[in-house]
Amino acid sequence: MTDILISKDDGQIVTLTLNDAPANCLTMEMMSAIQLEIDRVSESQEHKMVVLESSNDKIFCSGHSFKEVNEMISNEDQKSQELLFAECSKMLMKIRKSPKIFVAKVRGIATAGGLGLVSIMDCVFASKTARFALGGINFNFGCHQPSVSVSRSVSPKNTMELLVSGLPLNAERAQEAGLINEFLDDDKLDERVNNFCKQVCGHTPQVLSLTKDTLYKQISMPIDQAYNFTSQAMVDNLQMPETKKGVQSFLKKD
Repeated sequence: MTDILISKDDGQIVTLTLNDAPANCLTMEMMSAIQLEIDRVSESQEHKMVVLESSNDKIFCSGHSFKEVNEMISNEDQKSQELLFAECSKMLMKIRKSPKIFVAKVRGIATAGGLGLVSIMDCVFASKTARFALGGINFNFGCHQPSVSVSRSVSPKNTMELLVSGLPLNAERAQEAGLINEFLDDDKLDERVNNFCKQVCGHTPQVLSLTKDTLYKQISMPIDQAYNFTSQAMVDNLQMPETKKGVQSFLKKD
């Protein structure tokens, strides 16, 4: 594993630490490293979760590297620009389609593509001092791609505020907007995420996978179609041996 991304594996949970100081940019190298880990974990039978964090308390992730982008501009290399953003979309969709549960543990600022990365996560916990922005507009560069996952987490008005102001939301406003699950004192953040992961890992991987897949598919459907789809998911769930045992276990308590 490259030094810009540190992977710690405890058997059920893989913790990925962005470690490319100072800004943890989404360079081609970083996105490639992240995708290798996503692929590895997604294909595993043992793993249930991925936690994404930063080794830098000031910057979680600042998005794409302007140095890398500027080189492409200077070379008038539009093909490389297209490849860069296609690679980012590919990475984000791998997270969304993975059967594993992805959690972001955010300290510092997540901005532009960094916020796109945070908002595609299944759950997000942050320190009280964390901030969330779509700051590209400050450099006349709209955060069009990051707005895809952001706009699916918060209202259009909150998304537009982020897009056109370039100003960050603090952790309290981010929670109110639905961008994060919870914000905590910095010294409580690790414990909260650890406890959440412990709770999730107590559940059956097949059910976790079905739950994630069903949620993201049904929320984009018309309501009648969503009810039909989720009804079938309930039936599929009941065919799992673990579910049959769970029902029997519940009845034995009576």
